[in-house]
Amino acid sequence: MVTPLPDEHRTGRERTVAGSAAGDAAPDVRELLDAIPGPACWTVPIRDETGSIIDFAVRAVNAEAVDVHGRRGGELMGVQSLGHYPSLRGTALSEAWLRVMETGEPEHVERFEYVETADGVPHRSTYTVRITRLAGGLVNTWTRHDEELRLFTRLERTERLGNLGWGHWNLATGEIVWSPQLYAIHERDPADGPLTLEEYYALVDPEDLPAVERAMAGLAGSGEPQEFEARVRIGDGTRHIRVSAQAVRDATGRLLEIHGIMHDVTLWRRAADELAGVNRRLQEENRLSVRLQNIIMPVEDGPRDLPGLRVATRYAPAETEAFLGGDWYQAIELDDGDVLLAVGDVAGHGLAAASAMAKLRHAITGLAFARHDPGRILTALNRLLCKLRPDVLATALVARYSPAERLLRWTHAGHPPMLLARGAHVERLLHPGVLLGVFPDASYTYATLRLRPDDVLVMFTDGLIEKRGRDLYEGLDLLSGTLARVLSSAAPEDRLRAVMDAMLPGSETDDSCVLVTQVVPSDPWGGGQ
Repeated sequence: MVTPLPDEHRTGRERTVAGSAAGDAAPDVRELLDAIPGPACWTVPIRDETGSIIDFAVRAVNAEAVDVHGRRGGELMGVQSLGHYPSLRGTALSEAWLRVMETGEPEHVERFEYVETADGVPHRSTYTVRITRLAGGLVNTWTRHDEELRLFTRLERTERLGNLGWGHWNLATGEIVWSPQLYAIHERDPADGPLTLEEYYALVDPEDLPAVERAMAGLAGSGEPQEFEARVRIGDGTRHIRVSAQAVRDATGRLLEIHGIMHDVTLWRRAADELAGVNRRLQEENRLSVRLQNIIMPVEDGPRDLPGLRVATRYAPAETEAFLGGDWYQAIELDDGDVLLAVGDVAGHGLAAASAMAKLRHAITGLAFARHDPGRILTALNRLLCKLRPDVLATALVARYSPAERLLRWTHAGHPPMLLARGAHVERLLHPGVLLGVFPDASYTYATLRLRPDDVLVMFTDGLIEKRGRDLYEGLDLLSGTLARVLSSAAPEDRLRAVMDAMLPGSETDDSCVLVTQVVPSDPWGGGQ
């Protein structure tokens, strides 16, 4: 409210008179101000040469005194009221100062509005000021109401944003007070007044009433704060109200009041229930997906024997996905005694990917039974995919093994190479072709290799070696190093198991499929390529 008058804003006469009024307040005045609760100051009049009061200057303050600019306590010493704030001149407040100085009768100025313009913008503050003459000056005490209003408005907004309200029930006097938002939550007209505890119990769902009664008993007994949630009938519907309650007792321990905060959590509860329903549906869909995946591509429990080979497979779904995957494998004896070995990967997840995966797997198997070599199988498969599913891209690695000759023929389309482990030496078998589903006229050829007893072939999809932050070639190198390490100390009969134990998926966001075969040593054909 008051601000120092800088020397450059004073006339020479005012400076002279102000100087003559300077001086510290008497000790008893300072002690009086310190005893007054709330902000207080003592001002002395500044008079002109004729003796007329032209302003007031602060000569003592207490620690709680604060002006409109936030200056506190001793920062207000020497502050003058009118010189720097001419808008105070001629107001009810300045007239009251003059009257009290003249008559000695204390005055109250209720709800005085002070307006200060800064950068063309008016700023309003509202005060109630109490004025008393003392020791040739004025004791001013004041309450700033706009601070209370701002605090009340802030609290009201917080209640509305949080959809919560407060109330207290005085059990001794029967007085009940509710905040405005508590009326809004309960769709109750404030003119009808708040609800008693008995009236509130009548609105609680009967199933939740025991929880409310236990909480009230806890307040009456141990006195510990209580929290509970109850469904409350409000209007034509039901709301979920979460309550935090605390008891107030007198010196003898008798329960006097109950204070409570009520939070309308209806929307949150509905969202939580809907989310729980979605989770239940997802879990059921996941179970159905696993069953469907097993129907399309059954998971094998352990190694099995095919002509000239011992075969082990593994399918690992992505840890962060709960959908049908597009990874697949096939290991089957053909009617001419050969063995079809294949793995593949259809881009994406879900029913579309699983459907395309099943079609590709069955088509490759059918073409192999038609005695096509791996190159012709992929050539026909690519044309089929481009024609029937132009929206699908896929990779595949297809091999045909003739046990009588230990001859392996293979090719791949956009797929990671298979690995050959001979002893502890691991190498990549490369004969690449383009991705399936890109070029309708693409053709594929195949390579051949004669295997040896105890050779191990590892075929896999990219989920086995893929990891965020590294490329597939780095993953291939790591996998090759792992295979070389585990096979260096594995006995021939343990080679297949050792390799399978080492096959850990590298990606958490993609499926992985592994097909490992070991050439049976009892085959009558000798080694050599």
